[in-house]
Order: sequence, then C-alpha cells, then structure tokens
Amino acid sequence: MEIELKYLIEDKAVIDQIFADPYLSSIKDEKTEEKMEMHAVYFDTEDRRLYREGIAFRVRKEGTRIVGTLKWNGSSEDGMHKREEINVPVSDEEKLRTPDIQIFSQSEMCEVLRQVVGHRTLIPVMDICFTRRQVRVDTGKSISELSVDIGQVVCGGKTAPISEMEIELYSGEEGDFLALGKKIAEKYQLKPEDTSKYKRGLDLMQQ
Repeated sequence: MEIELKYLIEDKAVIDQIFADPYLSSIKDEKTEEKMEMHAVYFDTEDRRLYREGIAFRVRKEGTRIVGTLKWNGSSEDGMHKREEINVPVSDEEKLRTPDIQIFSQSEMCEVLRQVVGHRTLIPVMDICFTRRQVRVDTGKSISELSVDIGQVVCGGKTAPISEMEIELYSGEEGDFLALGKKIAEKYQLKPEDTSKYKRGLDLMQQ
C-alpha cells in the first residue's frame, strides 16, 4: 500500500527553504537528493472502464527509467493519500504510447485488468509532466521520501498546474511520519492537498 502526504505549495520561494531546512538537513540522506524530469501518461478505454472501476493505469518516464504503475482502492483526507499500488520496470519506451497490460503479468491485478478492459482498446487520456526534486529522510522511527513537483497536467487541450510537496512513507511508524509532515507544513504554511494529479486530469475532462 502507498501512503503519502500531499501539500499545496503556493509560494515557490519556500522550496529552497524546505530543502535547506536545518532539521531536514540533519536527517536526510544526501546521496539520495536529486532532481529529475517526469512524464506520465495515463491510459483508459474510450468509455472510461478503468476510471469507473477505481483503477488508474499509468506509464511514467522518471529521468532515464520507465515504470508502469497501477493504483486502486484510493482514499484521501486532510492531505493523506492511501491506495493499493503496483510498480513494475518497463524496458520499452514505446509503452508510453502503446500500453500493454501484460507488463503486470506477475500480479493478480493483470487478470482484473483483462476482465475490466475486455476487447476494448486502451488509449492515452492525459499527460502529466513535471520536474521532481526529492530526497530520502530517516527520523530514526520512519523512513520517507520528500519530494516537490512543479509542472502541469495536460488533458484534452486543457492544462492545470502542479505545485506540491509529497512525503511518501517507505517504512516505520505512521504516527512519526504524520508528525514529520505536520512539522514541515506548519513551519512553511503549506495546505493539505486532497486532489491527486490524476484527479486534476479527470476534472479537466469534465470542464
């Protein structure tokens, strides 16, 4: 299960302040700090079968890596997002244009996808492009990845901005992870964000 906190960044000037924060600097793994370009393509059928079943299917280029992802059973409240998630490495960049549910063949979710999609064709429904700056942090009680994403969602010729901080829990105590998020959010006056990037794209479709 993926567990992450998401916060809206209204003033981009705080980004450098966050990454230079004395407390975060004391617990971060400097070897993991990096910046990369991300390009995600989300796929669905023409009649939005995956969306109706609460499933998100994306293929994302993360720097030089390509990763296929499925997310389902999602919920969000007060900036905390929880959902089931599968990530698999993809070797063929063509999968950013021509999706293949067989990349999830090692998971039982592949059969779920097969049943939901049936004989329908999967098509790209939105692109999400952003620059991610990230670093791993270890409080001693939990290990998380803190990242800031700046970019945009593109869907049907419409766009929506992305300007947010995420903290994803990798291991350890959830309570400690929540306390870390609260500490950073209060110090830099960040507002919890319940809307995922994917949901922003869905909202653009309905406009």
